Parts: sequence; C-alpha cells; structure tokens
Amino acid sequence: MTSSEDLHPPYRWVLFSGVCGVYFAFGVVAMSVPPLVGEVRADLGLSRSAMGLALGAWQLVYIVSAPVGGRLLDRLGVRQGIVLGSLVLAASGFLRASAGGLGSLWLAIALFGVGGPLISAGAPKAVGLWFTDKSERRLAIGVYSTMPAIGGMATLVLSNSVLMPLTGSWRMTIVVETSLIVLALGVWLVVSGRGPEPPVSPGPSAAGFDDRSALLTSPEVRIVLVLGLGVFFIGHGLGGWMPEALREHSGFSPMAAANWVALGGLVGVVASLVVPQHTDRRRLPSAMVVLLAVVAVGTMAVVALPTALDPIPVVASGVRSALVPLVLVALMESESVGPTNTGVAYGLWFAVAEVGGVAGPLVMGWVADTSAGFGGAFVLMAAVCAAMVLPVSRLRQLTREG
Repeated sequence: MTSSEDLHPPYRWVLFSGVCGVYFAFGVVAMSVPPLVGEVRADLGLSRSAMGLALGAWQLVYIVSAPVGGRLLDRLGVRQGIVLGSLVLAASGFLRASAGGLGSLWLAIALFGVGGPLISAGAPKAVGLWFTDKSERRLAIGVYSTMPAIGGMATLVLSNSVLMPLTGSWRMTIVVETSLIVLALGVWLVVSGRGPEPPVSPGPSAAGFDDRSALLTSPEVRIVLVLGLGVFFIGHGLGGWMPEALREHSGFSPMAAANWVALGGLVGVVASLVVPQHTDRRRLPSAMVVLLAVVAVGTMAVVALPTALDPIPVVASGVRSALVPLVLVALMESESVGPTNTGVAYGLWFAVAEVGGVAGPLVMGWVADTSAGFGGAFVLMAAVCAAMVLPVSRLRQLTREG
C-alpha cells in the first residue's frame, strides 16, 4: 500500500529549491550583458547593429537546440541534464567576460542557447516527477517560471548601481554574475544527489512517445505550441520595448520608465504565483482569455489615455507574465505528454515559442520605426491578443472533450 509520504515526499521542496536556484542564475546570466551595453560597445568598438546581433544570438540558437536538448534531457535524466546545462551556461558567462570582438562575443552569447534548453526543459520535468498533486504542481510551475525574470530584474538593478562600482570593469561584473550559476550548480549537485527516488518514475522512453512527430499528432499539443508562440511574441515584444516606448511615446524619463516597467514585472510575478495554482485544467482557457483581455486593454489604453495615466495600464499589463506558466500547465497536463517524453515535449515547445520570442521585438520595433510609431505597435499587440482567443477557444473545446 502506497503511503502519503511516498506520493508526497517532503524532500520534493528541497529538490525544487535547487531547481529554482539554477533557474534564477539562468536569468542572471541571460541578462548579464544588456545592462552593460554602453561599456561593452565602447570597449569592443561595436556599433548598435552589431551589438543587437550579438544580444539576439542565444534566442536564435534556442530555436534549433531546444528540441535536441529536450531529447537529451530525457535520456540523461533531470539531474545530469541540469548539471550539463549549468556547465554550458557558466562557460557562456565566462567567455562573455573574455570576449575580444563581435565574433567571440556572439559565440559566447550563442553558447547560452545550447545549454539553456536543458534547464528550461529540466525544470518542468523535475516538477512533473516530484509533484503528484495537481494544485502543488501548478504552484511549482508558477514559482519556477518567475525565477528567470527575478534573476534578470536583479541583474538590471545591481549591475550598474553596485557591481560596476565595486569591480570597476564590465568584464569582472559578468564574472561575478556568472559565479552565481556555479554556486547554484553546487547546491543542485548536493540536493539532487541526496534525495530518494521521485514518486513518479520516468521509466524507459516509450517507442513513439518520445518522438516529436508523435507529439505533433496530438491536436492539444499543436494548439499549445501555437499558444506558446503567441505568448512569447507578446511577452518579449512588450518586455523588450516598453521602457523605450514610455520614454518616446509618453515622455517619461529613463528612470521613471524603468521603475514603472519594473512595477509591472512585479505584478507579473505575483500573477504567475497566484493564477496557475487556482486554475484547474477546465478553467485554463478562461483564465487565458481574461489575461489576454487585460493586456489588450492595457496596451490600447497607453495609446488612448492621457500620458500622465499611462503607468496604470503599463503596470496592469504586467499580468502577461502569467500566460507562460498557464500554457506550460496546459502542456504538462496534455494526454500525450508523460514522464517518458516531458523533455522532448518542452524542448519542442520552447523551440516554437522562441520563434515568437525573436519575432515579437523585431516586429514591434519595425512598426515603431514607421509613421505609426509606438502607438501603432501597441495596437498591433492588442490585435495579437485578440487573435489569440481563437486557439484558446480550440483548447477549451479539446479540454471539454477530454
């Protein structure tokens, strides 16, 4: 007879803390260069376009490497997969600090896209294996989904105000920030090496289940992939351009724009913690529609309201961050996704989603460069939110049939 402690081992939270530490450091390394763009450009003699090419390197690599990383994770297991991914991320950070020009900087940042999928797919696989209760599982997904954002926010705040004055060098600043992934890896090795077996056994890879083509035969998985592309398009597009839009469109100072966007990020963190935990499978589509409506109304309000009121919709539209954990929950609870193929499923999802992650900032920037300006770019994002209701409605139909 299986005891409650067998199904809900207390050690699951210790292991989960190790996952969160690695994912937090993931966000720190990912954002290590953007706050230091001025210093890096001056030192390496890079133009703005060259710097932009380097900053987008890891997202492009992610599109190709995520499915491969997910498959490798299923074969190696969660512990070894996260270890390997952390080592590659550490190498990416240290190589950034030693870059001598555009080529070496691009390769160093691109390397992040090789190791990152092992962590971004390893986190949900660990949750799926250790958390059998659906409410706890949704809470765990919401918590770990906020870790990269919190790590990135900490990097943005501390890089220029604390670390640069202490180290006196952008290179040493990146070294200090990269040391966090080394520390997180050490903690992960300790906690993952001492724990008992998870209550859900991954088992051997089932024939066909771990194949991407088999996953793509599921209508629910296909819809979730479309949703991933859409939420990354919206999230990365608004996240990348909102500070500049507030400065140019609304006339805010750089500090005021950053503060309001950061407050919106805090709203997103809270929403990511609360909404998934209290949303069961059948209510997922309704929750997505509500969040999409808030984002659409918020972006349109920035265009229509007096500029003095713009911070209100900007902060409110921060709830867009909660869309990602909701879609991840939908993928984890799809009938075609199980313990044997979680890595492949999430690798495939991140590959498709990152297409939206790359396209969102590019399209929004292109529209903002036209006569439509940022007002037109915000209208475009509201239209994308409205268009997302169609795949969400299809997801609602599939979950009801299930």
